[in-house]
Amino acid sequence: MTRLSGEATGAASNAMAEMQMMVHNALSTPLEGEILPEGQQAARFLTGRVGEFQRFIADVSTGITNIGNAAAVVAEMYEGSDNENGANLNDIDFVFGDYGATGPSGFRDTETFQEWQRRMAEETGQNAQALTGDERFATNTVSYPYGAIYTFGDGSRKQTYSGYESGPNGELVSVSTVYIYGPDGKLLSSTTERSYENSAGRPVNSVTTASGDGDERRQSTSTTTENADGSLTVTNQTEVGGVQQEPTETVVRRDSHQDGGVESPVSDAAERLGSDGDRQTVNDYGMA
Repeated sequence: MTRLSGEATGAASNAMAEMQMMVHNALSTPLEGEILPEGQQAARFLTGRVGEFQRFIADVSTGITNIGNAAAVVAEMYEGSDNENGANLNDIDFVFGDYGATGPSGFRDTETFQEWQRRMAEETGQNAQALTGDERFATNTVSYPYGAIYTFGDGSRKQTYSGYESGPNGELVSVSTVYIYGPDGKLLSSTTERSYENSAGRPVNSVTTASGDGDERRQSTSTTTENADGSLTVTNQTEVGGVQQEPTETVVRRDSHQDGGVESPVSDAAERLGSDGDRQTVNDYGMA
């Protein structure tokens, strides 16, 4: 169940990251120097909902893990019989980690879930200070022509690089990469952003994130292309353990909101119907 919890959390995190990017690109990115006001309201509302769902997924993941751990401990306590193990219903308090509860007599040495989390974080480098990304906490900084290396108190490092490379059709591509290394020098994650204009002269931006290695390596690339009609084509490609998943493609259409004859359907409907949402929505996000 711990493995399933991790897989579910990873899939949800990828989906939420894609949603946040699409919300930003579709609703709060200027088009021809203008931003649709209703789009800004919707973006704030949707971003808040995405954050709430992320917290919900975290709680669900913790619950699944706890249930799996509890089932394993109960199975071990009752492996033989009640009399053989000396187990009783009060031992369930120990299973769910109630304060002051102790394991049954003769039960093996235990490790709490929090202790297990800390141990796994140390083994995988997920508690590395460099993962905060906050360069203010670096104890040493070395700059070079194309980037910098930030070393933190625990020995972990953040390395940045900015430069250019040639694209698939010979175009000039602006590249910016951030590498995170653990205290042992192991590469924990990397994030690479690329920007260029395609053969049609339309802006293309992509973000590639990668973590883990071997069968545990995960890499995802999200590419946004601006089309001639103002819409955006968002392509997402995920690779797990060296196996590429089927890519997904979404077209996001944006309304051009300008003063001077351009209709704004949301605002018009709000004025016609006299409805701007309930009082809480109006207080939190204003009126259309």
